[in-house]
Amino acid sequence: MKLQNKVAIVTGASGTVGRDISKKLVSEGCKVVLVGKNSKKLKKLVQDLGNKDNLLPLPSDITKEGDVLNIVEQTTNIFNTVDILVNNAGIINDPEPFHVTNEDEWRKLIEVNLVGTLHMTKSVLPIMMENKYGNIVNISSTLGTKAIPGVPLSIYGLTKGGLISFTKHISVEYGKYGIRCNCIVPSSIRSPYLEPYMNDENARKTLESAFPLGRIGDPIDVSNAVLYLCSDDSKWVTGTELDVDGGMSAK
Repeated sequence: MKLQNKVAIVTGASGTVGRDISKKLVSEGCKVVLVGKNSKKLKKLVQDLGNKDNLLPLPSDITKEGDVLNIVEQTTNIFNTVDILVNNAGIINDPEPFHVTNEDEWRKLIEVNLVGTLHMTKSVLPIMMENKYGNIVNISSTLGTKAIPGVPLSIYGLTKGGLISFTKHISVEYGKYGIRCNCIVPSSIRSPYLEPYMNDENARKTLESAFPLGRIGDPIDVSNAVLYLCSDDSKWVTGTELDVDGGMSAK
């Protein structure tokens, strides 16, 4: 097992990708703190994973500093440390032109996708600095590196681009403490958000044809990348963007 006895915090654990990341880490011997806003989904995830001794579900709102401090306190009280942080929590809005986007939508996207990541990262860094070891993985998006014609998601793209920049700064600033920080940049991953397109044969074929590999991604494509970046297989990899996009970024 590549992560035997390591302790990880996974945000957005109740979502499609977060569930798969958590499952992958647990399968590799990791103790996982499951963070999400939906307590029922977290409880169901614990039942599905069936490894209660290595799981700690913590319903929380990562945009609130008090919740984040409680996450870290509970984690260290029960598992003694934090080795890995996966900043997976994120939201996306319906595509709409920037000039008609209202400020409430801006703030919600920025609070969850950026501020939540800042809160979580800041809270674990002192522990990792003391241990002289740590892995932080941020989940971004190809929309953080480029825009897609006809898909107006400027604020979402701004937040995901910010994660890529943040990754590089953290990796350089904290590398001297043995802390690595990397960023996964996925394109379309199968999720409830995409189901309307996947259930429409014409829309599905159009979407899949955009990728050199001829399909959209599955959650396991992301979780396999997370495992690589959290393990010693990547012990000399930091500050990088790992494209998990079926070749989209190469076009």
